[in-house]
Amino acid sequence: MLLPHDQAMRFIHGYTAVLQQVLNASSTPASDSLINDLAAARALAKDKPTLIDHAITELAVQGRAVDPDVAEAIRTVRVAQWIYLRHSKTRAIFLDQDAENAYAVKALTTPLDQVVDAPPFLFETGVFDYLSHYVCDGIIANPIMLGPGYQADFNAAYADIRKAGRFHAKPVA
Repeated sequence: MLLPHDQAMRFIHGYTAVLQQVLNASSTPASDSLINDLAAARALAKDKPTLIDHAITELAVQGRAVDPDVAEAIRTVRVAQWIYLRHSKTRAIFLDQDAENAYAVKALTTPLDQVVDAPPFLFETGVFDYLSHYVCDGIIANPIMLGPGYQADFNAAYADIRKAGRFHAKPVA
């Protein structure tokens, strides 16, 4: 359910640098919490995606270029409300908010079931394509635990999604 440690750390280092650059460029004062700062920067970039490219360019000008694989992954981040339906030994299953598509998602360094309680949950997070995997950025905002009635409904939706060919999984490496 996790990326290999070296791949995860490369992404985290680059993502953190880019989001901190976004925050700095916006003149938003830093807080006492790195995760809150990263969430604030991610929200700014969600509202204005060009901030990501500007941050990546500025870091390169400063001599702190972001690894090209990481930069490409950051450009694919889709920040949205996701339904965390379940997890397996290798991946978590996320549904988009409208329960029209499902994704097999890996975590960076901490399994999602250790970040939030057992699924199902609804929360805002970023999902991106990195080195042939869909990955959660680990910044979880506003988690809402969903009850057993929702679990049954989303399990049925997931079965329909799979039948319709809207389950998106990258090869497991």
